[in-house]
Amino acid sequence: MRRLDVTRWPAVLVFLAAGGLAVFSAYAAMNLFAEAVANLRFLGRFGYEAVRVGALWQVVTLTLWSLLALAGFMGFKICETELMQRYRAWTRPPNRRADQGKDGTGR
Repeated sequence: MRRLDVTRWPAVLVFLAAGGLAVFSAYAAMNLFAEAVANLRFLGRFGYEAVRVGALWQVVTLTLWSLLALAGFMGFKICETELMQRYRAWTRPPNRRADQGKDGTGR
């Protein structure tokens, strides 16, 4: 499970993972949309016969693609959050620590 801890990954690898997950999420969402439109056309054209032939299986695949798109988006957001935290830590001045006050004395 340590391999899934993005806080231990180099920033370049987190950035590449975020890009790959964004592409995967977009592909899954587009595939989900295309299958949903095809499923609605199929159901509209053939009605109950479509359900009997296999439209229910298409509903299962739509559910699967929606879960994959959600997982890809969640993975992207995790990588994005990690990169933003690293960026904020990098831009913070070294003399300002969380335990110090605004004047730097700790009051």
